[in-house]
Amino acid sequence: MYEKRSAANMLRAVGMHPKYKGYAYVLCILEKTGMEPERLYGSAGEMYRLVEEKFGIKRAAMERCIRFAIQRTWETGNDKLKELFGAYDVCCMPTITEFLAVMTEGLCCGRGGRRA
Repeated sequence: MYEKRSAANMLRAVGMHPKYKGYAYVLCILEKTGMEPERLYGSAGEMYRLVEEKFGIKRAAMERCIRFAIQRTWETGNDKLKELFGAYDVCCMPTITEFLAVMTEGLCCGRGGRRA
């Protein structure tokens, strides 16, 4: 079963630092999609609106912060990140949607929060 803490544990396990603003936005989205994965495959706008309302941020700024957090995480990389994103070319950073989809899948399959 999904636990609220596991989204944060999973982000830390792949090496995303809480110091990035994008971390909070990704965490907010993963907490929702971890409980209701079908939300991820609806419109991205629905998830983004949730973050916009909760944090009072504009969509462009939110996307920029999320991309930056993903970029830094991707650049530093670790074994857990490679395990989850094994199908991706290591030199090509995933899009926001791809990142969220893989992380949600990891949460729903019970692979979240464990360190490699």
